[in-house]
Amino acid sequence: MPAQLIEPVARLIESLSRLPGIGPKTAQRLTYHLLRAPETEARALAAALIAVREQVVFCERCFNISDQPVCAICL
Repeated sequence: MPAQLIEPVARLIESLSRLPGIGPKTAQRLTYHLLRAPETEARALAAALIAVREQVVFCERCFNISDQPVCAICL
């Protein structure tokens, strides 16, 4: 990784490298891909990340992922 990265780039690389299976080199490649990708692609990824955190929960009974407190299987 270059010694002097601007703060937003360094922060994204650091955040991506915390994901399971993503090391620093892969995080750097993903970051540079997003920098070169169309803005709509990067915004779609950001929106998907926000949506999954806001709209997806674990079922209260079986701990499967769901958009409701009790998943469709348990209902």
